[in-house]
Amino acid sequence: MVVVGAAVVMVAIFMAAWYRTVIEEGEISEAVKIRIQGVSIKDVDFNNNKMTITINFGITNNTDKIVTVSKIDYEVSVDGVTLGKNFLSYEDVALVGRPPIFTRQTTTLSSDFTFNYSPSIDSSWNKLIRGDVNGVDWSIKGTAEIETAWSIIPVQFDEQF
Repeated sequence: MVVVGAAVVMVAIFMAAWYRTVIEEGEISEAVKIRIQGVSIKDVDFNNNKMTITINFGITNNTDKIVTVSKIDYEVSVDGVTLGKNFLSYEDVALVGRPPIFTRQTTTLSSDFTFNYSPSIDSSWNKLIRGDVNGVDWSIKGTAEIETAWSIIPVQFDEQF
C-alpha cells in the first residue's frame, strides 16, 4: 500500500507540474511581446567595409510572473536585402543573473550586429554612413526564448519600420 500510495503521489506531482507548464506556456506566448525600440550605428570600419549597429529589443511582460530571456535569435534585413542572422544569449548565465522582465513592465536588451558592405545594399549603406538610420526600411524578425521557473517558451516577433 505504501508503494502504491507513493506512486500515486509521484504521478499527481508530475501531472500538476505538467499542467502548470501547459497553462503557463499559453499565457506567456500571448502576453509577452517583443518590439524593436530602435537601431543605432555603433561603428563603421571603412578599411574592412563593415558596419556594426546596435539593436534595442523592448520586451514587455503583461503577466503576473517575473520572466527572463535566455536567448534571442534574429535576422536583419535592410530595404528588402537580408544582412544576416545573429543572436543575443544569456544561456551561460545562471537563471538568477539573467535580465529580469518584471510584471507589467518593459525591459530593453541591446545586441550588436555586424554586417559587410555589398553592392546590393549600396544605397542603404550610403544612407547609414550619413547617419540616416530612419531613411532605410528595417526588418528584424526572430524568436526569443522566454524563461520562467518552470519552462522555456519561444515567442516570435517580426518588426518592420
